[in-house]
Order: sequence, then structure tokens, then C-alpha cells
Amino acid sequence: MNKQILQNSLRGMIVSLVAFLPVMAAEGQSVTRSQDYFRDVISLSEALGKAHSVRAVCNGRNDQYWRKYMQRLLEIEAPYRGGLRDSMVNGFNAGFSIGSSAHAVCNGEAVNAEKSYAAEGRDLATRLATANIPGAPRP
Repeated sequence: MNKQILQNSLRGMIVSLVAFLPVMAAEGQSVTRSQDYFRDVISLSEALGKAHSVRAVCNGRNDQYWRKYMQRLLEIEAPYRGGLRDSMVNGFNAGFSIGSSAHAVCNGEAVNAEKSYAAEGRDLATRLATANIPGAPRP
């Protein structure tokens, strides 16, 4: 699967996730967050951090592609200070640190790692959407 397809898949799943969960709450539907939700949303934050670190190495610090996804995820899922937001930010920062340590130079391995991180993020976003959005397509 090529990088663009992975990025588009991840983008679609994150958009679905962040678009529908707040609507459910606004419509008075109960949004009960399970331990699986917390685990997966923090893991998604970490995957975004790892992908961001590789892009920064390969494209320069001005490339904010994955960081923007993280910012949008925070705006929707944890817009205010609190435990979830802190955990998500810590996950993103930990992922960035892990990715930076593993990929100090841009090479084929780093490019493949970004693809892998994008696929990991896509899978997590799919799992989150499937578990938390009524009527979401099942993988």
C-alpha cells in the first residue's frame, strides 16, 4: 500500500472519529469511554508523534502534516486541560521521541517507518471509529 493511500485512510478515519463523537454528545447520546477507548486514543496519539518525527527528519521541522492531525484530534476529543488531554499530549511527545531516536536521518528505512506508523494509526482510528460511532462500517 502506498504512502498516499495510508495517509488518506488515516485522515478519513480520524475525520470520522472526530466528527461524529461530539455530535453524539450534543444530541444527548451517552458517550461512555471505555478503557479500550483511552488505550487506543493514546496509542493513536503516539503513532501520530512517531510519524511526525520521521516527517520532520525527512522534510524539515516546518512540515506539520501529522502534528496538525494531532491538534485536530485534541480539539475534538480533549479540548480542555485534564487527564485525557495530558495523556494524549504525553503519548504524542513520547512517540516523537521514540521516532526521533530510531530515525535520526532520512533514508529508506525512515520512509518505510512513516508508512508503518501511518498504517498503525489507520488501524487504531478504524478501531476507535468502529467501537464508538454507531453505524460505522466494520473492517
